[in-house]
Amino acid sequence: MKYKHVVLTKRGGPEVLQIQEAVLRPPGQQELQIKVSACGVGRTDVAMRYGYYPFAPKIPFTAGYEIVGEVTDVGSGVSRFKSGDRVAALTVHGGYAEYIYLHEGDLVAVPDSVQANEAVALILNYCTAYQMLHRVLKVREGTAVLITGASGGVGSALLDLGRMIGLKMYGTASASKHELIESQGATPVNYKLKGWMDQLKAMQPDGFDHVIDGIGGEYINHGFNLLRKGGSLVAYGYPHFTGMLVDNVKVRLLSLLPNGKKGSFYGISFTYKKDKASIHEDLRTLFTMLKEQRIKPMISKRFPILEAAQANAWLESGAVVGKVVLVGE
Repeated sequence: MKYKHVVLTKRGGPEVLQIQEAVLRPPGQQELQIKVSACGVGRTDVAMRYGYYPFAPKIPFTAGYEIVGEVTDVGSGVSRFKSGDRVAALTVHGGYAEYIYLHEGDLVAVPDSVQANEAVALILNYCTAYQMLHRVLKVREGTAVLITGASGGVGSALLDLGRMIGLKMYGTASASKHELIESQGATPVNYKLKGWMDQLKAMQPDGFDHVIDGIGGEYINHGFNLLRKGGSLVAYGYPHFTGMLVDNVKVRLLSLLPNGKKGSFYGISFTYKKDKASIHEDLRTLFTMLKEQRIKPMISKRFPILEAAQANAWLESGAVVGKVVLVGE
């Protein structure tokens, strides 16, 4: 029996993603065979496609950073899961496929009552947002937070989670996306207008307690400028490795200034390698929140699992608000 997956055949645009067939084999001793129900499409996938992500496998390979699926077969050494179980995993690659093989140590159980296309949004976007808010910044109710790129996958997750804990939130986005930001109880700011920095300073004259930046470049400087004395900035999500290195140096240098302002970088891939347990713990918390309908991931658009090329093109169009998801049959 064969299955189909979408292979990154060379560097380039969405057209380099090609559908290929592979043999559906029995799982290894510690493996599970999983039918993919949903897979997220994100900026890291795009970075891998253009060759900007240094930790990607050697081309050709199947992209796909996170999956939710159903276990269809288990190896003889697997003890925690059985066929029919719903599971989630931070895969980094391999998710653009009808089936995937993973080790049980990489899996978290998914409640039966939640939708796969919403659950998959929690693995990267919501977990990144949750860890930055609670493990890095340790935010409290009433904290004033500026979120740059607030309409994206992680940005919309930050808004959803921040609303729950009563943060005083401001989000930068183009005017067409302000309705989303307002719907989460945050104040939108159009970063394309001249004087948007002055507007934020007038709104929050004492400065922000925290800035969460998902853009980089000059926005690192803007973020530090908008912090109050003693405030902190956390940057995340730079798929271009060279840009990340430059901005990392910038954050470190700005943190040395004698104004009490501090900055740091968050990368879920690096965190996962060092501290898989904390991510699995937070994912279980997030799945419970989704089951109890306390959070509601915003899905920008859904595509069939094998239409990964079209989903990547949509992601790069600039029209995305929330998460782009591939869904299986």
